[in-house]
Parts: sequence; structure tokens; C-alpha cells
Amino acid sequence: MSALAYHAGLEALRAGRTEAALGPLTAALDDPVQGAWARLNLGLALHALGRLAEAEPHLRAAMTALPEQAEPAFRLGTISGLRGETADALALFRIALARDPRHVPAHAALAGLVDDPVEARALLTAARRIDAEEPELVLAVARLDLAEGQAEAAAMGAAMVLAASPGHAAAARLFAEAGIAAWGAEVALAEIGASAEAEPFAAGWPLAAACVHEADGRPGAALAELRTAQLLAPASPEILAALAHALADAGLTTEAEVTLRAAITARPADLDLRNRLATVLWKANRLSAMLDILAAAIADFGPHPTLLQNQALAFNTIGEQEAALAAADASLVGGGVAALVNRMAVLPYHPVAGTAANLRAAAEAISAALPPVARVATRHRPRGGRLRLGLLSGGLGQHPVGWLTLAGLEALPEREFELTAYSLKPRADPLAARFRARCARWREVGALEDAAIAAQIAEDGIDILIELGGYGEGGRPFVLQHRPAPVQVKWVGAQFSTLGLDGCDWMLTDRWETPPGFEPHYTERLLRLPDGYVCYLPPPYAPPVAASPALDHGAVTFGCFNNLAKLTVPVLAAWARILTALPKARLVLRTHSLSEPETRARTGARLAAGGLPMARVALEGGMPHRDLMAAYGGIDIALDPFPYTGGLTVCEALWMGVPVLARAGDSFCARHALSHLSNVGLADWAVADAEEYVTQAIVRARDLPALAALRAGMRERVAASPLTDAPRFARGLAAALRWAWEEGAR
Repeated sequence: MSALAYHAGLEALRAGRTEAALGPLTAALDDPVQGAWARLNLGLALHALGRLAEAEPHLRAAMTALPEQAEPAFRLGTISGLRGETADALALFRIALARDPRHVPAHAALAGLVDDPVEARALLTAARRIDAEEPELVLAVARLDLAEGQAEAAAMGAAMVLAASPGHAAAARLFAEAGIAAWGAEVALAEIGASAEAEPFAAGWPLAAACVHEADGRPGAALAELRTAQLLAPASPEILAALAHALADAGLTTEAEVTLRAAITARPADLDLRNRLATVLWKANRLSAMLDILAAAIADFGPHPTLLQNQALAFNTIGEQEAALAAADASLVGGGVAALVNRMAVLPYHPVAGTAANLRAAAEAISAALPPVARVATRHRPRGGRLRLGLLSGGLGQHPVGWLTLAGLEALPEREFELTAYSLKPRADPLAARFRARCARWREVGALEDAAIAAQIAEDGIDILIELGGYGEGGRPFVLQHRPAPVQVKWVGAQFSTLGLDGCDWMLTDRWETPPGFEPHYTERLLRLPDGYVCYLPPPYAPPVAASPALDHGAVTFGCFNNLAKLTVPVLAAWARILTALPKARLVLRTHSLSEPETRARTGARLAAGGLPMARVALEGGMPHRDLMAAYGGIDIALDPFPYTGGLTVCEALWMGVPVLARAGDSFCARHALSHLSNVGLADWAVADAEEYVTQAIVRARDLPALAALRAGMRERVAASPLTDAPRFARGLAAALRWAWEEGAR
């Protein structure tokens, strides 16, 4: 019976029904004659389905049982290569060639991994003696030609493959890359256009055109060409994959997800597709689905640093800080600078490890790991006169950076300060329009490398470069290392600690964020503003302050509209004690990630395990900003999380009449709330420890008349405070920047 099962499995494989072959092949594993071959074919089938973790033990067993067969070693080598285990992959490919010197794919794979180009070319030459027409070998030689500067030869090699197989995606991409290097983008497009006229139904030509457009910074044209290619070759896994990536780049999340899932089905062993799907789900705030994708990918591809880094971000955003830091630490093995930055991004949220001292150590580890870069020759103009400020950010619009900086920048006197924006992300909203109006020049630089951005900043003669992105998503702090401006300053935008970079001279701050004695936590010099370190711009659509809801309910409603990353175990423990002491009080949590049912259920379970009475806790998803502001009408007291306190959320709550109870720590992000509360005369709402946090919440919640009175005058209080006084803030900012310019770089 097992022999019959084996042959049934083979028939299924021959018919292209790979999934259907698994059962019969598994049933044949114990066959005394065909068992080893069944194991090999089962491993190959699982490999083809992208189930690499399941394939590996079968392939290893087949490698032992079939010592003359090259295929098990070759497939195990491909798995090692996908996992980034280069040394293992090299060894396995060499074993495959020792078993079968005519194994052409092993020749090509080994040539792609060896460091020595002479050895690589010798391997390819030997393989082509065996099969001169094999397209993958022709492409491998072309890639080697391109790497050695023979761009025209590389383009001709890719064209040969495309002529024989017009839908060959890898050949199309290589032709585009080599064509640009050999002739330039326009000539390459003309060559592609002529070929497309001769073969109008060949999908490879629009794919090649898409690659040229993408390399030339025209993503819209690239996406249009990819759609054409996919229509011409709907079954091409390579074209489907390219279209999926382009849709994700364009922010077409729904279509990107559908296309990515189809591409993964067609190419289950493609790690990049799995990882890209995870990031698309991240942008859609579907964190539980993202974690499922990453867990499956890690099971198949092993602990690949990129997968672990995204897993760390997902765990952190869902509020599971211990798992996040563990994943970030695991990604340090082979992860390089990207892994150190990833760890820096999750560390501030950790309730124990997220201290100012640890954050400085993590930042300095990033700096130490950076390769040296050439510094731009900057022009040092005479002191005095109009200063040219550069703003480097992806948040110059309706973004926390915008809400906390625009009003102050607009109020800077134009006769003293000329502004140039270096935008890392295109934005089209009312705040972006106001940024554009205030800036003398606007540069979209997101697609450029750090060195090119730095060169543009230097060419514009910027005196003071202000970095507004940090180690947050989309930030480009390493531009500072090229020293494009004489004076360089960190302000807002993932401003949770020191950057640790010798290219950053100053940190804009205030006396609450960094009181005297906090200097050892920062590698930058501290440039303290006279009031708070930001100037809040209330949205014009914010509704009037609503009456205190506690007057109707007879008990307070607490609220927290921060993201789940800030909800640590100590925070939940404090909230549980507060709600236990106030049996009629309620708590409302609202954030975008709670819109996903799986994340909502997961969060509810975590809160319940932390002791919160879930019958009195509402978990609400995100909403448009206008509606979010109105939702504060149902909140009496905002409970700020810790150690990473609220920033913009504190300002918004106060503007909507809601006092904020906060706990201050020692890191920059642990003192945001303290700064904003102090700036509006409510410093007594920021406490030093969890015990006082609980006590104050209970005491203040029991005094409903005092709460109502505070609420009634809150907007006037905030409007009259330095927190929203743009002219006052601008005077302080102007003096501080002038001081930094006169003092110069360190």
C-alpha cells in the first residue's frame, strides 16, 4: 500500500497538485524500498509550498539516505540562504556539486554567494559548458558583468533571456538596471519601447519599463506599467510580486494586501513578500494579523533579523513590551545598525529597561556601529544677519510634529529666519500648506540617500539644521553624520532621548524635560527654552468643551487615548487599583489598533489579567481627528501612561477641558506630560511615583465640583498659557537658535 501511495504522490506532483501530494508521500515514508525517495519528494513539495521548517527535516533525512543525490543538499542550501546563513548555504551547495558536478542550479547558486568574482565566473563558465542555454546562468553572468562595471554586456545578456522568454521578470529587472547604467534612463526606455512594439504581448517589456521608472523616481509610471504587465501575464509569480510591492509603496493598502497574499501563494518561499505583507498590515493597524504572518515566516525562514525587527515593533505597538524587547534583542544577531535602531525604538516603552541611562547607552551603541562617512564641506557665514534654518522631517503636516511646531515656526520673524523644508514624506493637508507657505524653499528628499540629502542641505547654505524625525518611523537622523550644516539641532519627532550621534550638537528642551543635573543623559548640549519645548496648535475644528460627564453619571469616566505601546504592566496595575477603589468609575481606551477585533480581544485579556474590571472598561477603535477631539467630551480625567508619557495627547486633552494625571520619570519621553502640565499651571497633576498616581486619581475623582470647575475654565487657561502662545514661544525659540548659532557646533 505504501508503494501505491508513493506513486500517487508522484502523480500529484507531476500534475502540479503539490498540496495533494503531501498525504500520499507521508503515507509512503515507511516503505522499505521507496521511503527515502518519498522523504525527498515530500521535502521538495513542502519546500515548493514555502513550508521550509517542515521541509528541512525530510530533506536532511533524504540527504543521509540518498548519499549520491545532490538535490537534498541543494534545497537545504537554498533554505540556509533564505535564512541569511551564508556559511551553511555555501557548504551545502559545495556538497551538492561534489555529489553531482553537473548540477547546474548549484553552480549558479554558489556563484551568487562566493566573495571572489574570479571563482564566481569560473563556476558559471563550468555550468555553461553543461547547459549554455540555461537562462539563469546567462542572467548570473550578466549580473557579474554589471557588478564589474560591464553594464552594456550585462544589458545584452538580459536581453538574450528576454528574447527567449519575454515574461522573465528577473531578466527584465536586470535589463532595466544595466540599461540605465549603460545608456541612461531615457535611452533604456526607448530600447524597451522598441522591443515592446515588436512584441506587444510580452509582459517582460512593461516590467522592464516599470523598473526604469522606479529607479528614475517615477513610482506612478512604474505602477501603471506593472498593471499592464500583470494583465499580459496574470499567472507570472514574479510580476505579481513586483506589483504587490509597488501597490504597498503607493499606500494602496487593501489592494496591496490582496495582491501580496496572491503573490505569496505563488511564491511561498519568498521572504520579502511575507515581510512586506506584515508591514502592510502594520500600516492598516492590524497588528494581530501582522504577528500571525511574522510567526509563520519565522517558523519557515528562521530568526531572520528583519522578521524579528518587525515582530518587535508589532509586539510593542500591541502593548507587549517584554516580548518586544526580547525580539529586538534577538534581532541583534546579524541585524547590524538596523537592529540597534529597532531596539532603540522599543526600549523607551519598557517599564524597567526604558531609563534615561539605558537609552543613552543604546543610542551610543548605534553611533559606535555606524561606518564613517564623508562630511560635507559647509560654508560658515559670518555671525549675525538672517539665519537659514533647515527642517528635516516626514511630519511637516497633520502629524504630531506639525501640531507641536508649526505655530512657533510661523511666528519666527521672517526678517531674521529663512526656512527651508527637507520633506521625507509628501503631505497634502492644511498644515502642510501652511508649512509650505512659511518656507522659502521646499525639497522633497525622501527618495534620496542620506549623503544626497546632506549635499542638498549644504548646497542650500543652511546655517542650522533641525532634525524632526529621530529614530521613529521614517526618520533620517544619520543625515546629521554628514555634517551638512554648521549647527545641528534635535527637536520633536521621536524625541524620546538622546540621539547619541556626534553629528547632533544641541537638543531643544526645557527646564521640566531636562532639569539641571540631567546633562549626563544626553550626548547633545541642552538648549533650554524659557517655557515649554513645544508650542501646541489647537485644531480649528475642535468643538467647544463639553460639560463634565460625571455630573450626569454620578461618577468619573477616566480615559486614555494613547497607543497601546504605552500601556505597561505597572500602568495596568495602577488603573486596576483606581477602579477597585472607585466602584462606579469607568475607563475608556481609544486607539486605532483596537479597531482590529483580534487585537481588541487580546488587549481585553491582558487588561483582565492585570486586574481591571472589564465590565467597566470600554475598548474603542480609532476615528477621524475631528471626532477624536469631540470624544474627550465623554472623559472626566485622562490617565496618562508611563514610562512613555503622552505628548500631543496631553495637549489635546487639556484643550478639550480634560485634566491629565501623569507620572514623571527620568527619560525625555517620561517627562512630556510634566512639561505640558507645568506650562499651563497644572504641575501638581504630575506625580513622582505609582503610589501617588493612584492616590491622586482617587482623591480628584471624588471631588466632582472641583473637576467641573477646572473643566469649565480649562480652555481659557490653556489659551492664555505659554503652551499655545506662538509669539511668546517664537521669541524664546529665536533667542535659543541665535545663541546656538553664536556658540556654534561643539
